[in-house]
Amino acid sequence: MDNSKRFLILTICALTALFSGCGKKKQQDEISVPILETKSVTYKTVNAEIRDISQKYEQPGVYGYPYSQKVRFPVSGQIKSIDVEAPCEVKNGQLLCTLYTDDLEEEIEKEKIRLDQVKSTVDTLYENNADADQITMAQYDVQIEQMRYDKMVASLDDYNVYAPCDGDFSIEQQGWNSYNVNSVVNEGAVFGYATDKNEKYLCVEVFDSKLSNVNFGTTVKLEQGATTSTGTVTDIVFKDSGDYSKYTYVISPDNADELLDFGDINVVFDIYSRLDSVVIPKKAVKELSGRTYVNLLIDGVKVEQDVELGIEDNGDVEIVSGLSGDEQIIMN
Repeated sequence: MDNSKRFLILTICALTALFSGCGKKKQQDEISVPILETKSVTYKTVNAEIRDISQKYEQPGVYGYPYSQKVRFPVSGQIKSIDVEAPCEVKNGQLLCTLYTDDLEEEIEKEKIRLDQVKSTVDTLYENNADADQITMAQYDVQIEQMRYDKMVASLDDYNVYAPCDGDFSIEQQGWNSYNVNSVVNEGAVFGYATDKNEKYLCVEVFDSKLSNVNFGTTVKLEQGATTSTGTVTDIVFKDSGDYSKYTYVISPDNADELLDFGDINVVFDIYSRLDSVVIPKKAVKELSGRTYVNLLIDGVKVEQDVELGIEDNGDVEIVSGLSGDEQIIMN
């Protein structure tokens, strides 16, 4: 093959290789990237209102016996007898329990001997026409021993435990066991509880947490069927059983004759009323790291706004500061 033909073939091969390489690079550069379209965020909103708001609680009330007394042992000792089968009804002054008095009775016998001795001494002094001062001193000894003796005899009653009122009595549990005969007890230990049934009261029972801002003197509205009356909170009785705590609100109706002492009575505690307040749903309020705030929608943008809360009314809450009214509040 001559040189001219060889040169022509080499030239064609070089050009072919050049153009084929460019084609591959062009294909690599044309990789397409997908574009993601973002969805617009839709907020559920409500407007802050300016209106009146009241803090109220509605609770069922019933007539019952809210008062009970702890029955304690007056002295330390050992139980000799339990004279009731608790739980049971008892009368004021009824004997519930007795403790052994053997040691005290022995001391009383000794004191009786000393008393008789000093009395005998006075008689002897009189028989022997003793000095008046001697007789006077002996008489003082008689008075002292007599007071000691009378005090010991009276203290026998401290070994008895009596019902403090008419009502229901139940014995205190010691772990899994009740007190029984021969149980050792300490002075001041609780033997049981007596529920005072001398008088019924209108009561509202609330468990675990008390009603906020309900205190002595809080006025209430009473509703029983078609009858409506008013009343006042006159006492709050707290009881902690260990398993639960209970607040009993004792209500004194203004006109007790208007209500029946059986069946539920709807008790409405009217705590506060505010006029022309900024009010929003309580669900819109957020709390985080000590902050209390709401989310506002301003020109399509979510903005956090700190607020101060006031009184609550069911699902709504008063905004004391932070809003002026008519703001768009984001709920979701």
